[in-house]
Amino acid sequence: MGSGSSTLTPPSSPEPDSPILSHRAISPEKQKSRNFVRACNDVAPIIIKDCKEEFQHVSDFKDPIVYGYIAENMPRHPLVKGKYFLVRDASEKSDIKKSYSQFKAPNFHQAAKGFPVYGAGQPTEKGLIYLIDHLVDEGHTEILLFNLREEPVLFVENASDMLPYSIREKENLKKLVNLGRSSWEADEAEARIRKEVIDLATMKEENKFYFYRDLENLQREPHEIHVQFEDHLLVSEEVYSRHILCSHCVRYRRLCFPLESAPSDVDVDSFIDVYKECPCAFDRTHGSSMAMLFTCHVGYGRTTLGMVMGSLVLAHHNGFNSIVSKSQRKSSGEEDACTAVHRLLSLIPDGQNIKHQVDAVIDLCGELYHLHGEISAAKHLLEGTTFDQKVDGKNAQEMLYKRCCHFLQRYLFLICFNSYLTEQFSQRFLKPFSKWKRQHPEIVRLLHNVHHPNFHAPMDLILTDRQFMVADVYIGLDVMSSQMDVRVPNFRKLNLKGFSVYGMAQPARDGVTKISNYLLSKKQGHSFVVLVNLRNDVAVECDGKTYSVRDSTLLDEPVIHPGLSKEELEEKEETLTKIIKTNKILTYNELSAEPVEQEFSSVLTPSELADTQKLQTLDMQYYRVPLQYDTTPTEQDFDDLMTVIRKHGFSEEYERNKTAIVYYCRTGKSRTTLALAVTGLVMCHLRGFPKGSNIGEQERVSCPNAQYTKGDFMIVQKLVRILPNGQQVKREVDFVLDECFETMSPMHFHIREVIFVTYNKIIKAKSEAEKQQLRRQSLDALERYIYLILFNMYLRYDKKIKWQRSFSQWMREVAVNAGVFELLDNLAFYDFEKVPTLFKTMNERWNSCTKTCGESQCGMDSFCGEDGRCLYCYDEICKSTPIKYGCEISCAKRFPDKVYYSHAKKGHTQGMFDYETVLTLLIVSFGVNMGFVLVTAGLVCFLCRKRLLAIVRRGKKKSTPLVMNNSNLESQTVALVVTGRS
Repeated sequence: MGSGSSTLTPPSSPEPDSPILSHRAISPEKQKSRNFVRACNDVAPIIIKDCKEEFQHVSDFKDPIVYGYIAENMPRHPLVKGKYFLVRDASEKSDIKKSYSQFKAPNFHQAAKGFPVYGAGQPTEKGLIYLIDHLVDEGHTEILLFNLREEPVLFVENASDMLPYSIREKENLKKLVNLGRSSWEADEAEARIRKEVIDLATMKEENKFYFYRDLENLQREPHEIHVQFEDHLLVSEEVYSRHILCSHCVRYRRLCFPLESAPSDVDVDSFIDVYKECPCAFDRTHGSSMAMLFTCHVGYGRTTLGMVMGSLVLAHHNGFNSIVSKSQRKSSGEEDACTAVHRLLSLIPDGQNIKHQVDAVIDLCGELYHLHGEISAAKHLLEGTTFDQKVDGKNAQEMLYKRCCHFLQRYLFLICFNSYLTEQFSQRFLKPFSKWKRQHPEIVRLLHNVHHPNFHAPMDLILTDRQFMVADVYIGLDVMSSQMDVRVPNFRKLNLKGFSVYGMAQPARDGVTKISNYLLSKKQGHSFVVLVNLRNDVAVECDGKTYSVRDSTLLDEPVIHPGLSKEELEEKEETLTKIIKTNKILTYNELSAEPVEQEFSSVLTPSELADTQKLQTLDMQYYRVPLQYDTTPTEQDFDDLMTVIRKHGFSEEYERNKTAIVYYCRTGKSRTTLALAVTGLVMCHLRGFPKGSNIGEQERVSCPNAQYTKGDFMIVQKLVRILPNGQQVKREVDFVLDECFETMSPMHFHIREVIFVTYNKIIKAKSEAEKQQLRRQSLDALERYIYLILFNMYLRYDKKIKWQRSFSQWMREVAVNAGVFELLDNLAFYDFEKVPTLFKTMNERWNSCTKTCGESQCGMDSFCGEDGRCLYCYDEICKSTPIKYGCEISCAKRFPDKVYYSHAKKGHTQGMFDYETVLTLLIVSFGVNMGFVLVTAGLVCFLCRKRLLAIVRRGKKKSTPLVMNNSNLESQTVALVVTGRS
């Protein structure tokens, strides 16, 4: 060759459609010039196709550049992410301890009584070195370094140091911006911001970007700083992690603590993991000396929270005697009077002592930020605000209430954390905190119900425009057509022979009387009636009509009170009755009409209503078991239902069918059906399961997506495999659910099948928020089904000891060993989703503030589309928009002789409409179809006149059954069998 050129051809650049370059759009005009390079030499021209120039050290920034200024008459410059300014992290005014001049870190301080736990605000690069050197000089050989910031921080070169800056929005320059929920996300966010800043700076020859040091004095702002390379702009990971290699005594971890609330379980586990790595973690005789250093923004809230956690761990290592005995704090009474604190102390062993230890450690670390003082100050500030006050355009009362709840959550978390340390420290943390917490679901629910706004809401809000009284009964509620017979909507009996269990909607005074007389009649043969109220909202009976409290922003749903006991609910109802008796109240009898101001002469709570009926019917007992609508009942809810069933269902009176158990909620739908299923399972274990519940006894049913309508999701099958005889356990639950549905098919609600129906609605959701809500609801329905399987497993497991152990205790002692709570903490539709939703964890699902509460006013809401059309029928004619009653009437307009067909049975039961429905159908169909019928009849008579004459002469009539096969049913709950005549 002689030219000296290499014969090795380097790999070509990726093709334009390569995934690596798919984000680079090349215009057609430039395609030819970019992909062809022509060159010449002395021999012949050379043409090289399909190549482009790529440089390793040239920016490839393609995003649009957004310019902005921080104030009027200030220079415009590029913004980070199109909306953020880079501002100096902390001002000198926040340095109460005056430690910045010595350590280059604000508010550096140590816990009281010489505890080796330290805290500081955000140090500079040199400042962090000074802090570590100081701890080494104090004689500490093991230093645990924790960065508690979740917001991104960049360190900018300034003389011989690197100063911290953070991103801020123009609307609120004092508020920190969080771009990550985990330490990995926070580190990645910082890396992306740094790359963008360097890209924006290097677009000009000066290689400078704009930084703000003093927001109170903008005359010399902004500062243009040279940031051409990564060395000029460090991220937190570089500033902190380098000390792991430079100093063998340092162990580092970033924990993303929220600004006000409690830390996540993942961060707590990471904190414990770092502590466990130390050789002196559990050995008091070890020669090394440990110290903990926590840093955050200014060294107040998050730093103090970390210091309290570290001090609790060291106190368990060294003993609490020196701390608790010297604690002289006088309680402010705010946290001691809190209901949530008392409930938590009742859930953990030795609760009062655990709390006293936490209070003592808070005193140790409360020099700059005392949690009890913050709770008290926020509460008093909240009490001094009014509903219409605004702060930065937001409701001041709502903001302060959330702040109080966040502080309270921190306090409750510290009590839980100390309880965990008490149990696990001696075992060297065999269980991580997240697993320990999962195994105490009652604690998880309590922590996530603390900040529910209805927890302590006063009942006199109905005297304002914030809440109204709305009638429980509405048009279309009574789909079972029982109102005319027993004066109660949706009354039905569990379809199990010999089981006297009933369900219904909320009864009024005449309904309770009618139901009692009906069940105690000779025809029914009952001698005792048990009424069980399942509502967890506040309801009263006023002049023969029941009302519930609704918020003005959501009149369709009652205001619920999750976590409140029956005694607390009844206390609220008694308070409400006193208010109604002495005032005129705005009430909605129909939501379509305007509210009417009414004055009632008779006002009764549900308990008083039952007591009034007892005066007439001595053989009656009333109970209240509050259940939250359409979500998983708690273990205690199952125990409360079991208590009622054991008291009356185990008696000889029930064995002779003398006792009738009647459950009711607001609509008689979701919660009532769940209680019927629970009671049915218990009774079947007492008397034996009927035919149809054992292997090989199920009916063969052909329907689309049968795998999912029968509940065979991957997560359910995982549970079934880990349970002894799990397939039979699930089969028994399915049998009882099918029997519950058999007598309530017009309600279009099946506890198992509604899981897939709800998830299937996501396809037609119009917004992302609506999709998220449907995902949440479908997972709640799935979790409810799983809990029924677990409850049935408990009934089988403890049947020999006659269920002397509660379901809650069984879950803690038995189910926990099978990994049930790990499964519940990873709940998702793995059949359809590659990436599980956020609601897969117990923490997110059980957070009451993100739930929608109350029952829909559409009796067929599980099968109606977003436009009100029927999702059940695939026929286009049947999908016509319903006029009044939803999808049921949409189908019935075409098929008046309607018969319901259950997939669980071959038989079918006739479904009757009420008189109002029939009248509506007749009027509508007459007007729409009369002309078409007349024309068609005339044409048929003309074409078939000879045939008709022959039939008349012979006097013969023929009828042919017509069966409609709905093979593309989305709901898969009810099929229609129609009989026509030819």
